[in-house]
Amino acid sequence: MDEVKKELPKAKQYEGMSQYRPPLCFELTEKAFELVMDSGYEYELKFIDREKLAYGLLDGEKKEYKYDCLKVDDDTYFVNLEMQADKEHTVYTFILDTEQSLVTFCEARMFVNPKVPKLPYTDVVFGAIRKEDGTIPEIRHGYTADMIDKAILWRYGTLNVIHVYSSERYYRLDFLPADIERMRANNPNPGAPGLFGADRVYEEPSGYIKIKEGIYVFNMNEEMAARGPRGQGNNLFFLMNLNRMYDVGRSYGHNGEGVPENYTYGAFGEYYDSSATLAKKSTAYIR
Repeated sequence: MDEVKKELPKAKQYEGMSQYRPPLCFELTEKAFELVMDSGYEYELKFIDREKLAYGLLDGEKKEYKYDCLKVDDDTYFVNLEMQADKEHTVYTFILDTEQSLVTFCEARMFVNPKVPKLPYTDVVFGAIRKEDGTIPEIRHGYTADMIDKAILWRYGTLNVIHVYSSERYYRLDFLPADIERMRANNPNPGAPGLFGADRVYEEPSGYIKIKEGIYVFNMNEEMAARGPRGQGNNLFFLMNLNRMYDVGRSYGHNGEGVPENYTYGAFGEYYDSSATLAKKSTAYIR
C-alpha cells in the first residue's frame, strides 16, 4: 500500500521586513501604566493579555486593541497598535521607559496631506509614567544632536542598508557597493531621486530622540520619495540600542501594491565609515 505523503504546513508569510522581527515581549501582561502627557491629557495603558491592551483617557472610556510589544534593554519597551476601522489608519506607538518612568508617544495617520494622501503625518508627544507613590518625574525624553555624523549599517537578514545621520533634521540613505551594483543591474532607473548619483545623495527628513544613554529613537518620513512618481511614502519609527547595536521598530504607510501596512521588525547594526556619503551634495529637493 502506497504511503500517503502529508504536506507540511507552510510557514506564515510576514509582510515586508517583519520576518526579521525578534520574538515579541509579553512581560507587560496584566500591568497598567498611567501616562501623564505634556499635551495636558492623562491616559491609562493596560495590558490585558499577550495580544490585547486597553487604552484611553484615565477617567474616560478605554478601548481594546491588538498590539505588538518589543524591547531593546531590560527596562525600555516598544509598543505598537493600530486603531481598528479608522479611515486614517491611525497608529499609536509608545516608548515605555520604566527605568526613568518616562514615555514618548508617536501618533501616525494617513490622508492628512490632500496632495499626497498616502504620506503619513506624525505627531510626537513626551510625558511621564506616574510612579506608585503618585509622583511624576520632571525630566523628559527629548530631541538630541548626539547622532550627527554617525552612520550605522543595519542588517535585516540579507538586506543591508546604511543610515547616515547627517544633521538634526535629515538622514542619508546608502548601500554597500556590491548591493548598489546589484540594484543597478536589476533596475537601471531606481525610484529614489539621486540615490545612485556620483555626487548627490538621497535624503529624507528625520528626527532623533534621546531616551537614555545609548538608547535613541529615529523617526523618519519618506517625504522626498512621496513627491515623485511613487506618490506615497512610509514612516519608519525605530528604537535603537547603540550599546548592543540592534533596533526594533515599525513601518507604517502603504506597500508596493498600495495596501496600507503597519508591521514591526528588528535589525542588527554596526558602525560604518560615513565620510564618503557625507561628502556628497544634498538632493535637489533639500537645501
